[in-house]
Amino acid sequence: MSFVDLGNRRVGVVMLHGACAMSCLFCITENVIEEMRPEQVSKVIRLIKSRGMESVVFGGGEPLQWRYSLAEVIREAKLLGLHSQVGTNGVGLTPDKVQELKADRYVLPLDSIKPETHDYLRRGYRWHFALMQKRFDYLRREKIPFTVSTVVCRLNLEDLEGIAEYLLSLYKNGAYIHAWHLYNFLPYGRNGKPNETILKISKEEYMSATERVKLMQLPFYVFRRPNMQLSREVDFFWYQNGSLKIGSEVWGYKSVSV
Repeated sequence: MSFVDLGNRRVGVVMLHGACAMSCLFCITENVIEEMRPEQVSKVIRLIKSRGMESVVFGGGEPLQWRYSLAEVIREAKLLGLHSQVGTNGVGLTPDKVQELKADRYVLPLDSIKPETHDYLRRGYRWHFALMQKRFDYLRREKIPFTVSTVVCRLNLEDLEGIAEYLLSLYKNGAYIHAWHLYNFLPYGRNGKPNETILKISKEEYMSATERVKLMQLPFYVFRRPNMQLSREVDFFWYQNGSLKIGSEVWGYKSVSV
């Protein structure tokens, strides 16, 4: 066993609340996450800035279901000089919403190139795969940067190269894809733990599948994310039991097998 020093971060993820209309099989969000009020979000983004971080990601739950003005806190973050991102399931990310929010970048999911697999994993919205294609195409046409996230699990382990080819075709047709994040499935949260049996893969399987993608030398960043609790780049901020929680302080030093 070895201890991993979590170190300094450059990205802060603000978990605005825990609610989401979808019910993805691998959802890692905990039900204990409480909704932030706007003044609490302001406090958090100022804290992120004071820690020397460069970027803030507004997430959840689903940030577009937050009952307050997401556009306003994005504006506040940008005035502080923070690069602003929205991590969303894409359902509410209509063209009008994109123009209202004016975030610097959006983070959207794609978990298989096979519609039936993606839609099985991303439950709660019928034909979610088709909707993602529509969202990607709009962002491409408007030349708005976006990042793609994939949760690598048992059901899509052999699909990564197909996703890579699809993203490459978008890129060649003008999409400003900043990065592709390959998250290892973790059996945590409200849906991750109950679905561990059907989704879990070994560390070796994850590394092998993602290595094949890395070898493709895609023209955008490809990041392995084996466990975000151990990230040296990203920290998480949420409210629980009425107080602010910070991932690096809650998780501290994590003991992991190396």
